[in-house]
Amino acid sequence: MESEPILLPCSSDEIKQLKALARSTTAGIWRIKRAKALLGVLGGETPARLMHQFRVPVLSIVRCIREFNHLRMAYFDQPTRAATTREAAIEKMLAFLGNPPPATSDLWGALTLRFIGLSFTAHDIQMIRDIISDEPTAACSRIAEVVCRRLQLLDSHGRPRLTIVKDILTRMAMDNLIYLPPREPATRRKPKIPSKAMVTRREVSGTASHDSMTLTCVVARKPEESILWSAIIHHYHYIPGHRLFGPQLRYLVHASTDREEAADASGGTVVAALSFSSSAWRVSCRDDYIGWNDAQRIRNLQLVINNSRFLILPWIRIPNLASRILGAMARQAPRDWEAHYGRRPVLLETFVEQDRFCGTCYRAANWIEVGSTVGYSLHGHEKRRSQPSRAVFLLPLHRGFRRILCRL
Repeated sequence: MESEPILLPCSSDEIKQLKALARSTTAGIWRIKRAKALLGVLGGETPARLMHQFRVPVLSIVRCIREFNHLRMAYFDQPTRAATTREAAIEKMLAFLGNPPPATSDLWGALTLRFIGLSFTAHDIQMIRDIISDEPTAACSRIAEVVCRRLQLLDSHGRPRLTIVKDILTRMAMDNLIYLPPREPATRRKPKIPSKAMVTRREVSGTASHDSMTLTCVVARKPEESILWSAIIHHYHYIPGHRLFGPQLRYLVHASTDREEAADASGGTVVAALSFSSSAWRVSCRDDYIGWNDAQRIRNLQLVINNSRFLILPWIRIPNLASRILGAMARQAPRDWEAHYGRRPVLLETFVEQDRFCGTCYRAANWIEVGSTVGYSLHGHEKRRSQPSRAVFLLPLHRGFRRILCRL
């Protein structure tokens, strides 16, 4: 039921009422999201896809469909739960913008919401509404470009942060804080699978010593490097797929026993691929180890990055290679991340699936095991229980990492 379209019979009057609820700014987030989910089902979307679109658990969507089939529009008379802290904050912002005080009021700057680590005041959101009103047919990318320029949302190189701002605009529209122009229906293309032939099977001597072998970790920036990284991860890593989301750096590791090859960044044999990306939003054992509260975590989470992929090609047999790579990356990745994103991480994290691995190479590279987690899942309790347990490893990069991460 999660991954298949569901037949949901509705009268034209019910559809009209659902559309009115979905566009409301006063009905409450619980009603708004469920009305949007039901309209999505009517449009042929599956609960699994709607889960990602509206950030509502699959079980809640399925329950919503069943109860709506039974109660019809009376389903919306009384929410089945109280508003969450997040929903209450959004509803407060909607009420404020629906009945705004004078432009000179301090409340315009005092009332804020956070989206993907960025704070937006009531004044900012009203400005975004005005931008959309000025260009009612503009594409989301155009609106994001103007928002970046007006709010100075730039990366370390002065470029507009278009990708993250487009995601934020989509989330604001999901909560009816803004109304984005309707998008043209797009044909969904099947993701292109990188060819396995891209990966050359070339062995490196297992007797190569630390002194005779040089490792070079290269950020996969060029198209051919990016394609090779994707092919390696897609065909040889146990996690299906090769796509990463949000801020990320992807690396290819070259090994060489020849000094001339080592001098060339792309010289030598590719022996491994790994990546670093945004950290997990909430991990109980990690958060306890750091000792931060929610406000400190929200503010400083960007200073923690996740070793999201790590793979040594299966035919490579070099003693202590994994811990050597991890040691090298602990020195190089923070510099590269700062150069690319303008902030230097002070803590690395990773998750090791305990049914598959022991985490020996992380321990050898001085990472600290702080606990385990099965993670949060929007798929519901049954699917969450079926997920394997993962050990959580951390590597502090600064002596005062706790002080830095716990400051406001």
